[in-house]
Amino acid sequence: MGKHLRVNFVKRRLLLSLAALSPGVVTIALQEFAVSVAFMVLGLFGAIGIAAVAVAASPQIKELHDKSGATKVAYQSLLVPSALADLRETAPDPMVIRSTLQTLMTPTRTIPGFATEDEKIAMVIAQIIARWEHTEPLALSDDQARELWLVERLMRASPAEAGALAGYFAAPNAMLTMRDRIAAPVPA
Repeated sequence: MGKHLRVNFVKRRLLLSLAALSPGVVTIALQEFAVSVAFMVLGLFGAIGIAAVAVAASPQIKELHDKSGATKVAYQSLLVPSALADLRETAPDPMVIRSTLQTLMTPTRTIPGFATEDEKIAMVIAQIIARWEHTEPLALSDDQARELWLVERLMRASPAEAGALAGYFAAPNAMLTMRDRIAAPVPA
């Protein structure tokens, strides 16, 4: 432990010890019971206040709090927790993904009443982006862009590949059902 951390550790222990002992010291120092109880109650609230300050100022507590918050995802992910690490290694650069998604979501002129596969996939991606409270792919985080890359890949995959990719998702059956609806031929 470094000297600075050791000094903070000793200060914290001293503050907590004083906070714990203060009601007892006040009770012993004052012999009259009524005054003693009043000071003991004040000492107890003071001890709680000092303990709260010591815990809030403690670097160990701050480090623990920072580390626990770093692994949480700030949006509702579509994937199982272990899938994000795999995606970070296998997915293309997030800027390339955002650009591809932006191109996919740019409307093109088609025959009215018939939606192409690209338009259907763009609708699915637009719904997911809206669920994440964004309006366009360029505003997505890197992890969100990677997730949408995987969604698009699943939507375009063969049935066997789609089954394998569905294992990355928290709701694999829902993703496969969506993929099947997009891939289904239009009835005549």
